[in-house]
Amino acid sequence: MNARLLVVEPFEERPAAASTAEALRLLGPAVALELHHEAPVAAAALRARHSDLVVLDHRLGDDLWSLLCRAREGATPALVIGEAGDEAHALRAFRAGATGYVERGPAFAENLSTAAREQLQWVQRIRGSIPSFVEEKNAGTLDRYSRNIIENMNSALLVINREGAISYANPTAERALGVGDGELEGRDLRDWFPGAEAEEILPLRTVKEGTRFRGVETVLTRADGTLIPTGISCAPLVDAEGVGEGAVAIFQDLVEIKQLQRQVLQTEKMASIGQLAAGVAHEINNPMGFIHANLSQLTEYLDDLQKVWAQVEGLRGAADRDPADAQQVREAARALGATIQAVDAGFLMRDFGTAIRESLEGSERIRAIVTDLRAFSHQDTAERALCDINRALDSTANIVWTMMKHSVVLTKQYEELAPMVGFPMQLKQVFMNLLVNAYQAIEERAAREELRGEIRLRTELQGEEVLITVTDNGVGMPKETLDRIFDPFFTTKEVGVGTGLGLSTSFNLIKNHGGTLRAQSEVGRGTSFEVRLPLGDPDELL
Repeated sequence: MNARLLVVEPFEERPAAASTAEALRLLGPAVALELHHEAPVAAAALRARHSDLVVLDHRLGDDLWSLLCRAREGATPALVIGEAGDEAHALRAFRAGATGYVERGPAFAENLSTAAREQLQWVQRIRGSIPSFVEEKNAGTLDRYSRNIIENMNSALLVINREGAISYANPTAERALGVGDGELEGRDLRDWFPGAEAEEILPLRTVKEGTRFRGVETVLTRADGTLIPTGISCAPLVDAEGVGEGAVAIFQDLVEIKQLQRQVLQTEKMASIGQLAAGVAHEINNPMGFIHANLSQLTEYLDDLQKVWAQVEGLRGAADRDPADAQQVREAARALGATIQAVDAGFLMRDFGTAIRESLEGSERIRAIVTDLRAFSHQDTAERALCDINRALDSTANIVWTMMKHSVVLTKQYEELAPMVGFPMQLKQVFMNLLVNAYQAIEERAAREELRGEIRLRTELQGEEVLITVTDNGVGMPKETLDRIFDPFFTTKEVGVGTGLGLSTSFNLIKNHGGTLRAQSEVGRGTSFEVRLPLGDPDELL
C-alpha cells in the first residue's frame, strides 16, 4: 500500500499518551506520513500536493472545520480524532465532511490504524479498479483481506453503473435496505427512491454530471416501505481514459443519530425549564396566595351567611303557621334584620362575588402557565406540521416572562402570518434559548450599571420567508465571541450555568427547517438574533 497521509494536530510540549503519529506508523513503511502543527501550513499542503488521507485532531478548534472544508473540496477523505462520548462533535464532523471518526481511549492506536487502513484501501479501490472488481468479484480476483474490509465495513456501499443499476452492494447495504444476500445487484437504484425525480437522486446525478457529494442527508425507502434517513456520499467512477463508468455511493443509517438528536433536544428543553423553575414557581405562588386568602375569607363569610339563613328559616316558620301569628312574624323579621345588620350582609355579598372573581382569574393564570409548560415540554415528533409562529413565540415568551418580569420590559410586534410547515416544538426550543440568553445578557449588564432591561420580539413576512427577531439591550458580545456562539459546547457562562449547546442546537434546528440563524452584537449595547424560515407549501402535508 503506497500512500501519502497528512496529519494535522496542535503542537503540545507534552503530547497525549497515545501519539497520533505513532499509531499511524503501525500502517508500515509504505505509508508516508506528513505531520503539521499549524492549520495554514496544512491547508497549503493540501492544495499543493496530493494526499490519500488527512487525519485531523479535534483540538484544532475552529481550524478543524476549515481544514475539513479544504479536504472536501479536494475530494480527500478525512478522519477526525475526538474525545470519547462526544456524540455531538462526531455528528458535526460527519456533517462537515469527515469520512470517519476515532475516539481517544485505551485502544486508540489500534482503532486509528485500522480506520486509516480501511480508508486507504477504500480510496485505492475507488481510484483504481472498482469496475473490474465488480465484474470479477465472483472469480475471486479480490484478495481475502480487501474483501473482508469492504464486506464488513460499517458503512453501506453501492456501485452504480451508467444505466443507474446497482452493480455491487456490500452486506451492510443489503441489511440497511432490507433485502437478502445478492438481491440488490441488477436492481434499478430508483426503486429505493420511489416518486423522486432523477435529479433528486444524488448517485444518479453523480453518474450523469460527475458531481461529488459528501455527507448529504437524504431519505431512502427500504424494501418494506420504511423510510430511513441517511447521510450519503457519492463519487464518480472513471476508467483509465477518464471516461465515466458509473458512481460509488456510501451511506450511513441516521435513524439512531436522529433519535439521539431528539433526546438531546428534549434534555435541553427540560434544562431550560429547570432554569425557569424559580420564576415559574413564584408566578404560580402569587395567584395561589390570594386564592388561598380568598378561600379563608369566604369560609368566614359562609359562617355569617349561615346566621342570616337561620333567621330566614325562623321567619319562614312563623309565616307558615296556620293561623299565622302576626306578633311572632314581626319578631322573626326584627331578628332577621338585626342579624343582617350585624354581619353587614350587603358588603358580605359584594365582597363574596369579588373574591370568587379574583380566584377565578388566579386559577386561569395558573392554568395558562401549566398549559404553556405542557406544550413546551411535550416530546417532539419527527413529523412536520403547520406552525403558528406568533403563537409559538408568544407562548414561549409567557413562560420566560415569569423569570424576567421584575427586571425586563417585553415589547411584542407581531405581523399577521399564515401558518408555515415545520416542527413546532423545535421552533419553541429555539425561541426559548434566544429569550433566556437575552435575559441573562441583560442581567449581566445590570450587575455592572443601572439598566432598564428591554427585550423586543418582532415577526414579519418578507416574500416567501418569515423573519423573527429577538433583540435585547444586554451586555453584548465582542467579535471573537460572536464568531463562535454557534459552536457546540462553547459558552461564556460560568460552570454549571449552561451546557454550551443552546445556540448550537438552535442553529441546527433552524437549518433543519431550511432557514438561517444570524446574530449581530455590540459590546455594551446589546444583541439581535434574526431567524429566517421558509413558509413551505402546506399541501406537502397532504
